[in-house]
Formats: sequence, structure tokens, C-alpha cells
Amino acid sequence: MKSLKIVYICRSIIPSRTANSVNVMKMCAAFASLGHQVILFAPITKKLEEKNVENIFEFYGVEKNFEIKKLFSPNIKFLKKRIYSFRCLSQVKKINPDLVYGRDDILSFYLAQKFGYKTLFERHDSFNKNSVDEKLFKKFIDNNTNEYKLVTNTQKLKEYYCKEYNLKCDHVHVASSATDVPNDFDTIPDDCEKFKNTFNVGYIGKLAKMRGLEIIIKLAKSLPNMYFHIVGGDERDIKYWKNEARDLNNIIFHGFINPRNTYKYRNLCDVLLAPYINADELFDYMSPIKAFEYMASKTPMICSDSKIIRETINENCAILVDNNDINSWINALEKLHNDLEFTKRLIENAYQYCLENFTYEARSRKVLDFIERNN
Repeated sequence: MKSLKIVYICRSIIPSRTANSVNVMKMCAAFASLGHQVILFAPITKKLEEKNVENIFEFYGVEKNFEIKKLFSPNIKFLKKRIYSFRCLSQVKKINPDLVYGRDDILSFYLAQKFGYKTLFERHDSFNKNSVDEKLFKKFIDNNTNEYKLVTNTQKLKEYYCKEYNLKCDHVHVASSATDVPNDFDTIPDDCEKFKNTFNVGYIGKLAKMRGLEIIIKLAKSLPNMYFHIVGGDERDIKYWKNEARDLNNIIFHGFINPRNTYKYRNLCDVLLAPYINADELFDYMSPIKAFEYMASKTPMICSDSKIIRETINENCAILVDNNDINSWINALEKLHNDLEFTKRLIENAYQYCLENFTYEARSRKVLDFIERNN
């Protein structure tokens, strides 16, 4: 594919700790790494942005190989989205890109397409029925003359859009969420040297209820000789879970860690946990980024078993267990602790599978191949 000038439009708060902002920044860097010129549009949201970030690219741990344009988005109900979208259109006209790509802001894509620009919209959820955004999306799809019309992050979501909006399967591409692949598999946090000769189990992610901390506390009670490292959450979350854990001294809460440094905590751990409580009931459409990060770290993983997880992960790259059976979690941990051949095989399978399918470069390349194939 020839080098493209790509405008990426989002409504993410940049910089922030949100998963969608990480996805946006990583995708822009990946497109650029493939030889394309990338300009990211994001709204000015100073009150909501992460404080004391001197370098946005360093904060997200990405190469400074693309441009960021922050556009005016006033905090006025009903107007801020419209004003931002028209600002995006104005900038698109000045830049005259080969492709407008991105997520969230359907009005921007509707306008860009209306003015003759090639667009590809990415969606991670369904629209609220009969909402303004859904009506715009219908118009956007109906007026779209390209063979490439939509990118979703799960197969289930693709099936939904094809059924609800009469889209051909060939016109929708599934691009699962993605992760970086670290170059360093050895460095651990400076304050964790004392754990080097112990068996360490880790969880990295949100600390909201139903994210699996309930399971981890039960495991820590049952396995006092293992240390459980929890990375993520704010002070309120940590206070809540410390209270739930009571006097357990083998659970360590590390708090929020800058995304560019979380790899050190994955390196520290002998096993990583991805407990998704009632995933099939709570998440209509989910692409398990946490699990992909774990796979890329060359660390064995234990993950909740569910239909939505099995869309991308199977027993070749993780031990899948029943959330309601704490003994199955205990047995899985003990197997990874004791069966070194099995653990090595699981690591190798997961890492190779991740390289082929779940890196940002692989994801970006597949999106661009989808466009070229249907041009």
C-alpha cells in the first residue's frame, strides 16, 4: 500500500488513564510506524485531563511519530459535540487526507463523508436506538459507497451491525483490541526486589466491583505462600479493597502506574490473572485487552471462562476457569507453580498467538489491508 495521509478523529480525553485513549494513541503510532502520515484530532478537555503530563507521547509510551491537534470543544450541553465535529470538518478540509479514520464521533464522519472524503468508522458498542447518533450512523452507512464501511472490535458486534443495519459481512471488519509487545522481559520495579525469590501473582487493571478482586482476595486467603500484586485504581478503590482484604499481608496494592511502566509489574509476576465476573451478562461486546497484554508479556495467564472470552482466547494460551469455583482457580495456580513444562508451553503458544493477532501493528495492518482489499 502506498503511503497515506490519515486523519484519526476521536473524542477521547488525552492525556488520561482511559482505555479508549490508550487505544487511540497506540493505533496512531502503529499507523505511522507502517509509513503513513497521521494527524490525530482530539478535543480540548483540560479539566478532565491527567495532570502534570509534560510529554503526552511519553505518558502513553509511544513514539512521537504522528501529530496531535487539539480542537475546541466547549462545555455546553447539546452543543459541544456539534461544535467539535464541525471543527474537525474544517481541519479535514485544510489537510485534505487520503483517509479519515477513528471512533466515537459519528457526526464528524458523517460530515467528512458528505464532503467527499474517504472514511472508515470504528465502533466498540451498539448505538442507543433512535438516538441522534444512531440516525446519523444510518445516514452515514446508507450514503457510504465504499466496500469498506465499518470496523468492530468483536465478531459478536459485527454480527449485530450486519443484522440491524443490513450490512454485508464483507463490508465489516473485525479488529480485536491490541497490545504493545515489550522489548524488556526482565526489569522489575525498584521497590519489588524483595519479591524476586517468591511466587508472585498479578492483576493489572481497574479495581471496580465485578472486576475480579473478589476472587483474588479468596485466592490470597487460600494461598498464603503466594504474593498477590494489584496494580491500578485510585485511592478510593484501594481503600475499599484493602478493607475487604482485612489483615491479609500477601496482597500488595501498588496503585495507578503510568501505562509505560506497567510491563515491569508483569515481569515481576509468575502468573497473571484476568478474572471477568459474569462477563457474558455484563459485557455485550468486549475485547479483553488485559489478556492480550498478559500474553505479550510471556507470563502464563489464568482467565475467566465465558463465551465472550472464547471469541479470542482458548486453552492453548490460557487456563480458563469457572468464576464460581474457587477451587478451580486454586488448582490452576498450583499447576502453573508446579508443572514447568506445561507453563512453558502455555507461554510460548500465547506469545506467538499474540504476535500474529493482537499487536497494534498487526491490528493496523489488517485494517489497512481491509481498505485496500475493498478499494
